[in-house]
Amino acid sequence: MSCNSKLLTHPVALVLAACGLGTVVPAVSSAATRPRRLATSAAMQAPPATIAARLLTRQRGTVRLGTVVKSGDLGQRVFINGRVGFALASVGEAQYPARTTDAGAVWKTFGPALHVNAAQAPLSVSQIGVENARTIYFYGSGQVVDATGDGGTHWWQALTEGLSAAVTPGFGGRLLWFTQTTVGGNDANAVTWVYSSTDGGKAWHHTTALGGGA
Repeated sequence: MSCNSKLLTHPVALVLAACGLGTVVPAVSSAATRPRRLATSAAMQAPPATIAARLLTRQRGTVRLGTVVKSGDLGQRVFINGRVGFALASVGEAQYPARTTDAGAVWKTFGPALHVNAAQAPLSVSQIGVENARTIYFYGSGQVVDATGDGGTHWWQALTEGLSAAVTPGFGGRLLWFTQTTVGGNDANAVTWVYSSTDGGKAWHHTTALGGGA
């Protein structure tokens, strides 16, 4: 079986390993993370060719850019060198991207709220990934990927109709987004679709090519 065919039929964790992408993510199989059932299965036999993201802006009642975040309000932290790191911060009733430039002494928000607790659960995120100081992304537990390709000047939120299972760097500076959805109204029939972005998450294009290449 080719790697391309694996992308369409195998659990995400196995696909990543088989394709040599070097990232291990949990297989999506439990009831808590099972792909959501879609009302219209016939229309979902073919994946959308493109998923366009929306630009995230600051919502009323959320904190301002540059707000200092307590260390105890930070989740997973990823450092790209000895001084610069990124994390998902929970401040008040929302989650924000946070950044440090002094080895973790001070953390500040560097983008708008990614998810407000009162909002719909599909917009929630729990995992962080970092390609470099400009390309940072959040995903997991919901149906979105929130990404920036310019160091946080702009944040883009893309929504899938299934589960946002994983995001990982691909070839040539691409980001790969692994989504899972059910077919035929049967939760056991989970199909993995892979999308590639070359613009920091502004637009995602369906791909079957290894690493998201053309």
